[in-house]
Amino acid sequence: MENRKSPTLGNGKICYIEIPAISIEASAAFYREIFGWSIRTRSNGSIAFDDGINEVSGTWVLGRKAATEPGLLVSIMVDNIEETINALEANGSRIVNRISMGDTEFIAWFTDPAGNVIGLYQHPGGGNGKICYLEIPAGDINKSSNFYKAVFDWPLRDKGTENVAFDDGVGVVSGMWTLGRKPSPEPGLLVYVMMDSVAATTEAVIANGGKIVQPIGMDAPEITARFSDPFGNVLGLYQNPE
Repeated sequence: MENRKSPTLGNGKICYIEIPAISIEASAAFYREIFGWSIRTRSNGSIAFDDGINEVSGTWVLGRKAATEPGLLVSIMVDNIEETINALEANGSRIVNRISMGDTEFIAWFTDPAGNVIGLYQHPGGGNGKICYLEIPAGDINKSSNFYKAVFDWPLRDKGTENVAFDDGVGVVSGMWTLGRKPSPEPGLLVYVMMDSVAATTEAVIANGGKIVQPIGMDAPEITARFSDPFGNVLGLYQNPE
């Protein structure tokens, strides 16, 4: 039996993703085939996944609008982007963008079975199938980065420029804020951030110009909430049960 390491837990970690689906079985098979994600069935019968390095988990959700435009954009790390693209196209995916970033680094965007646009990132020595990067639409880079710094204390790089980037609270997922994209104001592709206290975080969200769009208690017994950032993107908060 494969011995998979336990995921890192910590305040400010990007920990969980809900992906819109038309067929949960078809989406699960697609991501398992292409990225080697571990698929498991919970005690209540629902299907969940763990990414390629067992750090970010998630599920597929019916009845939500697919993220067909790259607003909030999640990227997956792969060992070889050309081999991955060939596998994607063989499984009915469409490649909507590809960019070379140098001799060994490449990015691309693809569509999954529900039409969600997801990113690929090839990096030497990375973890194949790792959920590695998050791009967040912003109308003002400094305003958005200051909000996330204040609420989640994410370490920032290149602060004060339009290329400011972040690492999440445990250094597993990185990302940046991006101008010129529409915000993601509905919980379609929904990204959750792990917090020591969701209640305290909701107060920080409001104090720094965000809004709570789903209060604590709606997902009981899970301790979760949803908020919108200053540009209107909706993300989730999750508190690990003790």
